[in-house]
Amino acid sequence: MRSIGSRSRALRIVRLCLGVHRLLTLLLLGCTVVAGLLAPAFTIATGALVTAVTRGDGAWLALAVASALYLTQRLLAPVQQEIGNALTRRVDEALAERLMVTLSGPPGLVHIEDPTMLDAVAKAQGTLIGVTPGGAAPRLGLVWNQRLQGAISLVIVGTWRWWAPLVLLSVYALAFAVSRWHWHQVTQVIFGRTDELRRSYYLRTLALAPALAKETRVFGLAGWLVERYRAGWLEVMRDAWRRRREGWLAALGIYGLAATSEAAIILAVAGEAASGELSLGRAVVVAGAVIAAGALAIFQDAHWYVAQGADALAQLEAMQDVAGHVGGVVGGTTSADELPHEKICFEGVRFGYPGRDLPVFAALDLEIEAGRSLAIVGENGAGKTTLVKLLARLYDPDAGRITVDGVDLRELAPRSWHRRISAIFQDFTQFELSAEDNVAFGALHRRGDRDAVARAVEQAGAAAVIARLPHGWDTPLSRQVSGGTQLSGGQWQRLALARALFAVQAGAGILVLDEPTASLDVRGETEIYERFFELTRGVTTIVISHRFSTVRRADRIVVLEHGRVVEDGCHDELMAAGGRYAAMYALQAARFDAAGGEDA
Repeated sequence: MRSIGSRSRALRIVRLCLGVHRLLTLLLLGCTVVAGLLAPAFTIATGALVTAVTRGDGAWLALAVASALYLTQRLLAPVQQEIGNALTRRVDEALAERLMVTLSGPPGLVHIEDPTMLDAVAKAQGTLIGVTPGGAAPRLGLVWNQRLQGAISLVIVGTWRWWAPLVLLSVYALAFAVSRWHWHQVTQVIFGRTDELRRSYYLRTLALAPALAKETRVFGLAGWLVERYRAGWLEVMRDAWRRRREGWLAALGIYGLAATSEAAIILAVAGEAASGELSLGRAVVVAGAVIAAGALAIFQDAHWYVAQGADALAQLEAMQDVAGHVGGVVGGTTSADELPHEKICFEGVRFGYPGRDLPVFAALDLEIEAGRSLAIVGENGAGKTTLVKLLARLYDPDAGRITVDGVDLRELAPRSWHRRISAIFQDFTQFELSAEDNVAFGALHRRGDRDAVARAVEQAGAAAVIARLPHGWDTPLSRQVSGGTQLSGGQWQRLALARALFAVQAGAGILVLDEPTASLDVRGETEIYERFFELTRGVTTIVISHRFSTVRRADRIVVLEHGRVVEDGCHDELMAAGGRYAAMYALQAARFDAAGGEDA
């Protein structure tokens, strides 16, 4: 990402804040201007007080003015802080929403698995250094407050000698530039190691996440995780600390020059006051202005917050520009309503995941008849789940094409196509929300249809699960939520199946079940599938399962091996052929017989 100038950074933050909450932004800017004027005004009032005291005339009025200015400064600071905090919360919330839209908007998965994109997400969220665009908003007020105060103070110094503010400004500009460069170097060390820091933070998450607590404790991983997190984090931070130390000698010299310049001017002012060339009150004002102007030399935390917050905003804006084009799914425009009528075809499909040398599919050809059930079997790594992901347009083929009734899948509008598909994967999501939501999410546009939700639950054999919940449909399915509860693996799978069936009721024409009953015993799975194929008759159904008691009921079965179809037919045909399917079936049947289980 190209470098952003400091003025551009400030304008980015201001435009962002105005877009989120105009009133709070204007109040913050107004407080900034007032605060920037108060400090020089207090310096002038102090000089007037000294003059009045030395003359013995009007001291009470000067004291009242100085006191009022001081009191206003003290009262304005917390007001400015509270306005800034309120604006921070609103800006960060608005940006969190933008980030959600950016990452969830594109229909594919490539952009949320891309390391470069994930690095940008970490920077945009402030994960690495704790700085967000919202956090930069109140600091921008401090920066402008400092600059306004410094500029007016230099003008006051110029009323004494015209050359004095020029000398100070030159020295301050040099000191500020050196300090800013030093901070930038340290920050770049951190941003240059984003991938390593993300890994360290992942290890920290493993140690903290309740969902992973069972294995981290059973396998005794807690100490290892803490140590590896500490080692990885320290490895990066040591470089940052080293870089931070490297510039201090030069910075010390520059700040020494600034201090010497200030001291020389203050001594000159004091000398003129002692000789009577300059009144004591005037000398106090000029000396105070010199001290106040010194803030212009320092690159403070506030400057750094504004710079990094604006850069984080730039990262988010860059993500919005490229999220849909990082090797991902490019949307079509053709409606997928009522498709497919005839068939879905994989035609010479080639596909491989990033980072893998060998493709999952080199030239896959497969025809899926509309309205019939298809079972896909094969060993692990044969490409079964990948086939489903391609069908759902979570990825697009690297070569070849997938057609629906002769129309290239890439020409269909992704959202329209997704509404035609109901898919339950083996690693289906367990939403820590209400039981109703866990089913109704299958068709969000029908979410309010409680009768249809209940019907899908009944069809999936999950009615008893709902009946036992303490708050029925409204029970949160998580023990980490008040009033919530946790389900067993089998209960979760029945709800996931209900979600898929609810989508079919709402109009989905393709149902994909990728090992959806792996947590159920053979009897439970058989019970579900005996009804399942009957319930989904007329729906294009694709079932992936390692259990042949399930797949034998499908209208058609294909065997995948090494990314291609090696056998194709119904159960009886494949058994009669005596090939790969028959061998796998016999092996599983023998295992079940030996265990005293049901037939495969």
